[in-house]
Amino acid sequence: MAIPAHYIQELIQRNNIVDAISGHVHLKRNGRIYKGLCPFHSERTPSFTVYPDTQSYYCFGCGAGGDVINFTKEINGLTYIETVKMLAQQSGMPLPDEDDKLSRLKSRIYEMNRIAARYFHANLNSENGKTARAYLRKRQLSDKTIVSFGLGYAGDDWRGLCNHLKSKGYTEEEMTSAYLVARSSKGNVYDIFRNRVMFPIIDLRGNVIAFGGRLMEGEGPKYLNSGDTPVFKKSNGLFALNIAKKTGKESFILAEGYMDVISLHQAGFNNAIATLGTALTSQQAKLIADYAKNVIIAYDSDGAGQKATRRAMDMFSKENVSVQVLQMEGAKDPDEYIKRFGKEKFEMLINKANSALDFELIKLRQQYDIRDTQGRIDYLTKACDILATIPSPVLQDVYCSRLANETGADKESIKLELENSKNKAYKSNNYKKNKEILKEGIAGGIKVDYRQQGNTLPKVFAQQQIIASLIRDNDIFELVDSQLTENDFTDLNMKNAYIQYKKLKQEGQDVSYALLCHYLDDETRKILAKINAGNADIIITQNDLQMHIDNLKSAPMGQNEIKQTSVEDLQKRIESLKEKRK
Repeated sequence: MAIPAHYIQELIQRNNIVDAISGHVHLKRNGRIYKGLCPFHSERTPSFTVYPDTQSYYCFGCGAGGDVINFTKEINGLTYIETVKMLAQQSGMPLPDEDDKLSRLKSRIYEMNRIAARYFHANLNSENGKTARAYLRKRQLSDKTIVSFGLGYAGDDWRGLCNHLKSKGYTEEEMTSAYLVARSSKGNVYDIFRNRVMFPIIDLRGNVIAFGGRLMEGEGPKYLNSGDTPVFKKSNGLFALNIAKKTGKESFILAEGYMDVISLHQAGFNNAIATLGTALTSQQAKLIADYAKNVIIAYDSDGAGQKATRRAMDMFSKENVSVQVLQMEGAKDPDEYIKRFGKEKFEMLINKANSALDFELIKLRQQYDIRDTQGRIDYLTKACDILATIPSPVLQDVYCSRLANETGADKESIKLELENSKNKAYKSNNYKKNKEILKEGIAGGIKVDYRQQGNTLPKVFAQQQIIASLIRDNDIFELVDSQLTENDFTDLNMKNAYIQYKKLKQEGQDVSYALLCHYLDDETRKILAKINAGNADIIITQNDLQMHIDNLKSAPMGQNEIKQTSVEDLQKRIESLKEKRK
């Protein structure tokens, strides 16, 4: 059953888009609009714009756009129905009467995961869990820590969890959707996690959303993690963030694995978190930036760990999160370091952790022999390339002094080399930006002067302007409707928008952009968001609108349009052009 238009209309009126977005983005007023850093991609210059007039938003950087419902949906990773229900609850509206299969499946998966976590924990404390308990004791985990993290054990039984969930009323299809069981090529169902120590993954609302399993012995991958499900995306989740968030600390320790994090928490460092079997993603970096201003990277000291550290530093720099890097001499990871040297030594290590810049320069210094003239020149050139990425002139000056002291080179010469590096970086960035613009199609952003003689407007542009005008001023609908039909719209997105707009008007609705969005697909909604943004400072008069209508009806059709148009529609168009000439 569809949610009625009047319900969506009231929901939009009760949830102002500026207020909704301000809870996630720091917005600054700029005349009639608001601007901020886009929450959907990394940027340093604000390109995310909110338009109170149309209750819409659009990012000129990544193209994200929509209304308050779409923003809430995307920022929280919800389904459409879940978003409507969430906004309804926030604004004191009764929930819509909607039977949504995906929402019900997600609820079932949350319940299955909770039951599975209890099943694994009970297994750990049973006779079958003897080997797993011995393993955890060997890793020096206390009973309190085991209970606190809800650790468990998946036994050797191929259908143990499957049969347990069946007895609770869950189907094999539901278990498969939750990534708890899999189906063999012969069609038989079996448990995915077997003979592993189990780590439940819990979201910020306290729901068990996935699992990680550690193999103690035998063949197979050392760690096995849940795949993506309707309630879990590996690229978005973080282990122990639900605990670290509650500490209120502005600094997080980012480790590589579950055991590192658990050992850190047991030692009192309860602001430790980890990614879930993947390298740090941009989504995870954004999520961390929501709760921490500083991150201490405590990755393994091997080559892969150092490579991952550099990648993480780059991601956090885009989110304006300061970074420090631990150098753990005598141990490969935090777990081993704490066991070997104790938590006090680890705390001392944190207190003198290198900044991201120091880490880069130290690693660079190890590649060159500065006693050799060419080695010294190469080191300073590369070091200046690194310093060129720092926005602070004061910090650049401090490091130029350090480099001069370290190498014996003249500080003024180093500063000249730094200027060369900055110029190279500027040109390189401009080239990349221009390349991206060309990829996206720069022509889409050109504002054509449609008042010039000859009706040279592209037809698609005319259709977009007509829809933009209708959204902005419902009173002009009769003017448009008296001259155009849905078949005059050759662009499928604009045609669909017009059909839905007309249907809502016939129902007596006052059609806003936000209401229209409810009836459009994602692609059309984003296009309209871009059109709204492009017309924010443009006044489209009735004469302008008539110009667009005339242009649409008289402009010649392109080959692609002809191919996509039925014979009947082509005939109608020909007759229309004949009348126009008369």
